Amino acid sequence: MKITEKTLNIPPYISTAWSDISSLHSKLDPLGRQMLIVTLRNMAQVEIPNLDERSLKEIFDTFARHKEQEGSVPKPFFSPINFSIPMKKGSPIDSLGSSMAHNPEQSAMPNLPPDMLEKVTTIAKAFGLEDTSLLPAPEEGCNCVHCQIVRSLHGDSPLDAAPEEEILDSDLSFRSWDIKQTAEKLYTVSNPLDQNEHYNVFLGTPLGCTCGRKDCEHIKAVLNS
Repeated sequence: MKITEKTLNIPPYISTAWSDISSLHSKLDPLGRQMLIVTLRNMAQVEIPNLDERSLKEIFDTFARHKEQEGSVPKPFFSPINFSIPMKKGSPIDSLGSSMAHNPEQSAMPNLPPDMLEKVTTIAKAFGLEDTSLLPAPEEGCNCVHCQIVRSLHGDSPLDAAPEEEILDSDLSFRSWDIKQTAEKLYTVSNPLDQNEHYNVFLGTPLGCTCGRKDCEHIKAVLNS
């Protein structure tokens, strides 16, 4: 690998001038390793696997210096999430790509780490997005990347994580029978889903139920009530 102020040379993947590169971003491959994605001005993409963090930083820093000399956008950044920062002219929203589009499928995604959200917001402002009227408003209750960034641009707090609902042991029990005491040691047991199904249980001597069985669930229900 050879990186100069004019060229990027990583055999056998790419050998080109920085001026031919439109954007850089990185993502994790299926094995959790960093992969560099180089987008050329002709919109072709080159994937370069197995780069260490030091090499990635050198590539991004050199590309940033080249763009700054061209009077382009500020230094880009890379992160484990696939967030592209194209370096081409056009509307601010188009430049930020699909990451600035509302995505209902991401509505329940976790909050972005604060440092990552700060970096993304900084980049968004660099693209002229301080005026959030250029962007669709964040959807209420949605936590997709777009909505998180727009809230950050507004200075709003991140959505609170939904509190975990405590499940009591009593919530795990299901009522099978309604039980009502009608006299001393005498109970009426009825089906809550069918009021026509009911039985009389006597807990005296002899123990019994009108269903005719002495080990029935109706007697057990009264004893457990």
